[in-house]
Amino acid sequence: MDKLYKILFLCLSPFLKIYFYLRCFYGKDRLGSVGNHFGQATAFRFSGPLMWVHAASVGESTAALTFIHHVKKKFPHLNVLITTITVTSADIIKSRIEKISNCCHQYVVADNPFWIKRFLDHWKVDVAVFLESEIWPNIIDALHSRNIPTFLLNARLSPKSFRRWKLGGGFFSLVLRKFKAILAQSPLDEERFRHFSPDNTTQMDNLKYANPPLPYDQKLWEIFSDLCKNKKVLVAASTHEKEEEAIIEAHLKLKKDLDVVTLIIPRHLTRLRRVCEVIRRYGLNFFLRSEITEDNFTQCGAEIYCIDSFGEVGTFFRIADVCFVGGSLVPLGGHNIHEPVALGKPVLHGPFMNNALEIRDFLHSYRVAFEVRSADEIAETCHRLMLDNDELKRISEIAQKITKNEALAKIDEVMQLDTIIKNAIRQ
Repeated sequence: MDKLYKILFLCLSPFLKIYFYLRCFYGKDRLGSVGNHFGQATAFRFSGPLMWVHAASVGESTAALTFIHHVKKKFPHLNVLITTITVTSADIIKSRIEKISNCCHQYVVADNPFWIKRFLDHWKVDVAVFLESEIWPNIIDALHSRNIPTFLLNARLSPKSFRRWKLGGGFFSLVLRKFKAILAQSPLDEERFRHFSPDNTTQMDNLKYANPPLPYDQKLWEIFSDLCKNKKVLVAASTHEKEEEAIIEAHLKLKKDLDVVTLIIPRHLTRLRRVCEVIRRYGLNFFLRSEITEDNFTQCGAEIYCIDSFGEVGTFFRIADVCFVGGSLVPLGGHNIHEPVALGKPVLHGPFMNNALEIRDFLHSYRVAFEVRSADEIAETCHRLMLDNDELKRISEIAQKITKNEALAKIDEVMQLDTIIKNAIRQ
């Protein structure tokens, strides 16, 4: 089956090239860097040992940065290549690695053996780290063939993926056993990975608990604090299609009793036109974040703000009374609900949290996260929290105490990166 997979991928490669170029026209890739997917580098390789860290999207990228900062404290001269898939995560990563020495970003190479060879020949990777569920058989095989230590960090396997993987049984066991270590982010994930690869699987705490609070811009915070002064604020982040409608309907219910402002942050800015159409359909006045400047913000009062910028969600979470995190009212598995909690804010989410069950249950146990299933429930829960200052104070105090850091210690224990990197440096 291993050979069949490689042959299948080679046969599909011409169509993959077309697919990646088409993505550029939809804003999901960029022409200047689309060659990265074919193993073509757009950056120079630093001299010295290099660690490759791959994270698919925004949530994984933030955890990857936490890991990179941790390793760079020990090995400040270690070179780091971080790869991602999405444009959004790339833009955020690029802005945050500017202050990290010897660190660069590329889009990830696709799982074609020839493109992977080109990629590895250029970057000469010494150690590879993949985040969560980024498991690409041909890439893993190529790294294994070159005796490059490879790890799966914060590993996650959804119920759907587990059922699908069981159909391919032996093939996936063969792939997973090529990892030097698989560090699962929860007991349930550990159990699922052990089904395929028991000898190299262990558990760690979710790395997202160790993420520092999201950064923020002081001037932007002041502008929006003034715009939202004396109002209740709902921030809906990482929203997807149909979730904006639920948020707006909840806003309309809330405004019957409260002076409320709602900030909507779509997960993908390629949907921006659609989101604006939805807001107009409800007849609400709104401004785009890009329309608001330090000079004109006093004329930009609105009840809805649509955020069409990257990397500023930390600022808006700090302004919120209540936050909602999307990908959860629709069956997408949910996004990172720990980020607003780390800033002391209560967070609402929908019923579809398969990608973060352990985090969901942990935050529910402290009553800082709340499940909602409809616009009515969003409005009802927001109304209750926004009027209960004692409850908001309790959540703020407890939320900032439950951030855990055991994940980094477990990484050091299991991965033994000290030994691996020192050996790489000696070579």
